[in-house]
Amino acid sequence: MVISPQNTLRRSVEALIERGGHTLCPGVDSLGGFNHALNASETPPNVILVDYWLSRSLTVDFLNSLKRQGFAIILMGTAFVGKELARSQQIGFIEKPFTKNTLMKAIVNAKR
Repeated sequence: MVISPQNTLRRSVEALIERGGHTLCPGVDSLGGFNHALNASETPPNVILVDYWLSRSLTVDFLNSLKRQGFAIILMGTAFVGKELARSQQIGFIEKPFTKNTLMKAIVNAKR
């Protein structure tokens, strides 16, 4: 599942995931949308990609909530924003822009 307020980014990442042979849960544009999508989904996602730009303070609370629920998380951001947050939260990180191969490696590593 991809969570990003940027529709173009979300759709691009979803396309890369599908081309990588993974099953995709419908993505959402907000934290509130995530709860709705999770409740509507028959199968919970194995890995959740979260865009740093949801709002930093909301993102931290949301990441903590996902971790408590046992989800594997990858934070998408830039070297300037997101990388340190991912390190401090002990979650995966992928730097934008990224390639399909980089994304697939991050997903495989997050599932471990």
